[in-house]
Amino acid sequence: MAKIQHPFAWLFCAFAALGACLYGYDGVYFTGVTAIEKFIEHFGTQHADGTYEISSSRLSLMTSVINIGELVGSLSAAPVNDYLGRKGVFLVASVMIIVGVVLQLAATHQVSYIIGGRILLGYGVGNLSATSPLYIGEIAPTAIRGQLLMCWQLVLSVSQIIAAAINRGTESIDSTVAYRVPMGVQLIFPIIILAGLWWVPESPRWLLRKGKQEAAEDALMRVHHGEKYTPEEDIEVLQRDIDEEAVLASESKWIDLIRDPIERRKVIYSAGALIAQQINGIQWFYYFGTVFSKAIGLQDPFLMTLIVFIIQVVVVFAAVLCANKLPRRPLLLTTTGIMMVSIFLVGCLGIPNGGTPTPTYGKVIFAFIIIEITAFNFAWGPLGWTIASEMAVGRNRNKIYAIAVASFWITVWVTVFTLPYLYYNAGLGCRTGFVYTALCFITLSYVYFCVGEVT
Repeated sequence: MAKIQHPFAWLFCAFAALGACLYGYDGVYFTGVTAIEKFIEHFGTQHADGTYEISSSRLSLMTSVINIGELVGSLSAAPVNDYLGRKGVFLVASVMIIVGVVLQLAATHQVSYIIGGRILLGYGVGNLSATSPLYIGEIAPTAIRGQLLMCWQLVLSVSQIIAAAINRGTESIDSTVAYRVPMGVQLIFPIIILAGLWWVPESPRWLLRKGKQEAAEDALMRVHHGEKYTPEEDIEVLQRDIDEEAVLASESKWIDLIRDPIERRKVIYSAGALIAQQINGIQWFYYFGTVFSKAIGLQDPFLMTLIVFIIQVVVVFAAVLCANKLPRRPLLLTTTGIMMVSIFLVGCLGIPNGGTPTPTYGKVIFAFIIIEITAFNFAWGPLGWTIASEMAVGRNRNKIYAIAVASFWITVWVTVFTLPYLYYNAGLGCRTGFVYTALCFITLSYVYFCVGEVT
């Protein structure tokens, strides 16, 4: 049996990957919760016939408000990281998540509790989504760093399956347990983080920045525990990188991102990658997948959501195995084209019956949703972040990447916030697919004009 290379590095990075679990879990569990009858009864409005419904405005607000917290959390992660270190961010994020989840669990009919709790939860998730990959990149030995960073998307996808499975298991319970259990499961992740903080080492790079060379050497020794290893060479390389960063930082100015045509192009390419990744309709199926499956007449929308995310894990795993083996530009052009055709056909199938498809049409729509998600996760899912990171280079790297991440969260928020209005208030139903077909042209244009091939 082959021996695992750098086992403690894998363990420490698995700890950091709990951030991916929270990010992936939250993105899926709430779409199921908003389709659970007890949740609709408690947080919706009663009609004259005795039925309950969550209005499009309330659904939009409750679902999308987490993105505001995620935006603030991801942007504030940088100064908190500089001041408190990576473990400090893990601590702050975990506390915020616990408070946010408890606030939601305490809600009976108070929508304000759900909204406030999701903002706090989003702040913690934003902290972790910005810090966990950073920590993994800084703690992982060079030989396995690429594998560990690519596994971030895989862990995220597995957590989405967990969320979908829990929703599927509780949705038939005729009490508040049906939605409180999926909510409460989120407490597991930050509790594990808090319990393990004493055990994981701080980032050696952060420790060196603070002048704590001895602590940095100790952290590296813990990462390489049980191996024949001396930290001097790695310390020397890290210190040289930190010195170079300090020189670049002294030359970095925000105004350069506007005035300098090269720096401006980097911003457009980096932020553009994450905007193009999100405007093609994928969040329709991530944030509202279960609600949408219910609306198009599928008999078991919770099972359908679970099936979608199981397929997604297989696709992401294949994408990880094929990383750097397939030419990037043709891959993105092909998969974007597939996504555009798929979501266009979803719109077409919504034309009969005023946007509300028959159950038969609903099954065909679901098939095209699977094609859309498969195409997205084989290319745009992992490659969007890769391109954004590669384009953010030079003396303004941190500033460019901060703008890219902010653009990502703003795009997600706008998409999630407007979806219920397009689907319900505008009366488009499945014809909302035509809106995202048009936006897919922007994604396709970005790939054609901005994405080159890497060697």
